[in-house]
Amino acid sequence: MDTREERHQRFLREQQTKKRLRLATTHLHEAEQERIWAIVAARDTGLSIRQIATATGLSRSRIHQLLQEPAAREIPAWLTHLRGRDHASAGEADTAPSSSQTAMQARLAEEVEVLRWCIDWLAQLERGEMVVVNLRPDTEDVTEFVRFDQARVHRVLARIAADLDALARQDPATGTARPTESADPRTRHRRRLAESDETPRGRSAKEQRDALRHACGLPPYDGDDAQYFRHTRETKT
Repeated sequence: MDTREERHQRFLREQQTKKRLRLATTHLHEAEQERIWAIVAARDTGLSIRQIATATGLSRSRIHQLLQEPAAREIPAWLTHLRGRDHASAGEADTAPSSSQTAMQARLAEEVEVLRWCIDWLAQLERGEMVVVNLRPDTEDVTEFVRFDQARVHRVLARIAADLDALARQDPATGTARPTESADPRTRHRRRLAESDETPRGRSAKEQRDALRHACGLPPYDGDDAQYFRHTRETKT
C-alpha cells in the first residue's frame, strides 16, 4: 500500500501532467489559428488557391474549407495587415533586440502563461471540477494548496490587466512605468496569483496534508480510514 507521501507525490505528478496536456492543446489551437491567419493574408495579397496549397502542403479543397470557417471570416482586415507588417519587420531586422525589448518579451511571456492558467481554471470550473492551486513555486518542496473559485480567478485577471496597462505606458527607451518585480521566487509567484506579499511560515507535513484535504473538500484526517470512505460514498450519492 502506498504511503501518504507517495500518494501526495503521485497527485503532484498528475497535476503537472494535466497541465502539460492542457498547454500542448492550447499551443496546437494557437498554431492552427495562426495558419488560418496566414492563409487569409495570403489570399488577400493575391495568391491563388493552388499557390497557397503548395506552400502549406494542404489540398486545394482543404484551403477552401479553411477560408470558409468562422475563424477565417471573423479575422478583421487590420489584424491581418498588422501581423503581416510585424512579420516583415522581424525578417528585415538586422540588429539584436535591446535589453529592454528582451525584458518586455519575457514579461509578456510570463503574463501569457498566467492567462493560460486562468483559461484552464475557468474551463474546469465551468465543467464543475475543483481547481486547486499551489501558492508556492514548483521549485520549493513545501506546498500551500488552496481552492480557487471564479472570484479568485477574476482577481488574477484583474492583476494581469493592471500590469499590462502599465507595460503599455512604459517608455521603451527608459523603461519607466514598468511594474516592479521581486527577485524572490515565492513573492513573484504569489504576486502572479494576485495574493498578498506576506510570506507565510513553512508548513509541517501534517499542515500540508490537512490543507490539501480541505481544498479537496475532504474531512480532516484523524487516523480513521473508515470515516474517509464514508465521506467518499456520501459525496458520490
